[in-house]
Amino acid sequence: MRLVGGEEQFDRLLAAARAYWDRRPSRSGSCVVAEAMHQDIRVVVRNLLLANAICDLTSSRLVVLTGTDREWRRALWEEFEVERVRRLAQAFGAAEIVDVHGLADRRLAEQGDTPSERVGRAMLDALETATLVRLDRVPRLPDVEDEHHHARRARTRAFSAVYDRLFTELAPAALVTSHVDYDQWGLAVETAMRMDIPVVHAQSTGSLKAYTLFPEARQGTGTFREELTREVARYFDEHVWPHRDAIMPSAELVAWRAKENLGRPSWWRAGNISSFEVRTETERRQIRQHGCDRFGIDPDRPVFTVFNHAVSDAVGTNLEVFEDLAEWFEETAAFAAGEESVNWLLLDHPNQHRYDTTGHFASVAARHAGRSHLVFAPSLSLSKNMLWSMTDLGVTVRGSVSNELPAFGIPVIQAGWSEWSGCGLSHVAETRSDYWRLLAEAVTRHLKGESMLGPEQRERARLWLWLYRSGADVPSPLLPHWEMGDGEDYLRALAVAMRHVERDGDPLHTAVRRMWERREPLLSRLDFRDPEGLAAALTTSRSAS
Repeated sequence: MRLVGGEEQFDRLLAAARAYWDRRPSRSGSCVVAEAMHQDIRVVVRNLLLANAICDLTSSRLVVLTGTDREWRRALWEEFEVERVRRLAQAFGAAEIVDVHGLADRRLAEQGDTPSERVGRAMLDALETATLVRLDRVPRLPDVEDEHHHARRARTRAFSAVYDRLFTELAPAALVTSHVDYDQWGLAVETAMRMDIPVVHAQSTGSLKAYTLFPEARQGTGTFREELTREVARYFDEHVWPHRDAIMPSAELVAWRAKENLGRPSWWRAGNISSFEVRTETERRQIRQHGCDRFGIDPDRPVFTVFNHAVSDAVGTNLEVFEDLAEWFEETAAFAAGEESVNWLLLDHPNQHRYDTTGHFASVAARHAGRSHLVFAPSLSLSKNMLWSMTDLGVTVRGSVSNELPAFGIPVIQAGWSEWSGCGLSHVAETRSDYWRLLAEAVTRHLKGESMLGPEQRERARLWLWLYRSGADVPSPLLPHWEMGDGEDYLRALAVAMRHVERDGDPLHTAVRRMWERREPLLSRLDFRDPEGLAAALTTSRSAS
């Protein structure tokens, strides 16, 4: 965790946290494990608050996992000091702090790279590969791996053994983590799932959001994300869709606000390029004409926009119909090159520089240079006004545009799963042949002036947008909103709250208790099993264009 605000301000926060958590009774039985392996203090604090709420529910003590290594420092962190994490964890009442990277070092020194006997070979290999791709920031690994790759695979295998031994000794009531992918996080999640330990995945956005996978909810041996997608779909159909008439006025308000605010899923667009101000079809046609003229494409043809994903991000951690994200983009571009009846706008991910050092997007663009119906461009070269006005159909693998675009009348085809993929917002391909079928059908229908988007898809998308940005976003007077940043204002707000806010009746603790006792897959601001209370709490009348 990096220092923000200076040591004096950090010390004031620690003093406030110690006073806040000091009066809890000591516990010697079960524990809740919280991961603290991120340099952003907001990430660590969210995990600690969620873990402490579950500790109160289960009469458990708090155990914190931390540590880092040279490769994670090089790839992601500007600064990470384990000692600062220790001090923060102690102030939040941690009974024990474990440096899992230190344990992995010891395991390698004493027993070599022998993995846990219980971890599946396929699962381990997938996590090893995903970690290497992310650390190297490459689309895929070379055919012949070098010494660095072998060393990292050995370290990943050591993590598998460390987590198996640690969780066997601790027998946690829950694991709370900010990430569920890659070796240092993903293997903790894999061990927890295999040992029937609930996994709580805190989100880095909003007031407080978290997904939870309970062992009894799992349908098989899928990854955390795969199982979560099914659970979120079940929850949406059981608790959100039946209340759509009551929720829709609030959903319309959220949709109106989502046009201009910077919360996810538009977290990467800043300034005036993030605002969607178009209100009429006439305005949209005018901006569309301007955009097509700018890129030299025929405005009378449909425009299909392909949103390239961050190419090394969490490869293979949910269901995908292609081998990796690079292959999906390469083959989609090849399909587009051969389909000249529509225009194709292929956009690079705005943060691709953090995920790719090979120029993969540019190399794919070079293969198809000179084709007038294809445009390759950085996504930030278009404003949201222009992007949404030009796009008749969105194509992605699992990106957030697949829930945002349908809410505003633009259909989306997905070649992979995201957590909302079972909620009926987009067209989700089950196989490669199904993906090509969906693209071909989209071409045929849009050439006829039809749309792939059904009215129920738009309604479901707006309900999901409401759920993600409001219904499943729990405000707490204790926790500053994510958008406050991680600087001095955040430290001061958190310290003030810990000096003056009590846990009695805190929405955070109420929501955690509801989720835990009902075994629900996400935190919720409202009680969906109380229709009268739900209706009374919702916005009564709003409209959005």
